[in-house]
Amino acid sequence: MHNLESFFWVLFWICIHYNGPDEKLVVPQFDKWNYVHMEELTMLTLGTVADEEIFRQTATDYFTPYHERLIPWVNRLRRAVFPGGRKWKEEDRDLYAQMKEILQEAQKDPNVAD
Repeated sequence: MHNLESFFWVLFWICIHYNGPDEKLVVPQFDKWNYVHMEELTMLTLGTVADEEIFRQTATDYFTPYHERLIPWVNRLRRAVFPGGRKWKEEDRDLYAQMKEILQEAQKDPNVAD
């Protein structure tokens, strides 16, 4: 489960910090995530995913133009990984399959596929 949560955060990070394969950005709002202690990082990240409206606004404000078409799909992953806007309490053996299905659907989306 931790690996699947980490996958979500890596994807989120890429969508904010890369405007395509060759253009890396520094985003001050999220730069401190690289340096804070794990306890503070947990609070910062959960504040980002707990509420759908906050997440969608954050994604709209910070996803690069190259990745903005992924917002609905990353949001669906967010709902799967953080059900009810919370960290999971018990292992969800279906989470991998749910995430895989979401990613496969995203691949078929004409707004995503180039």
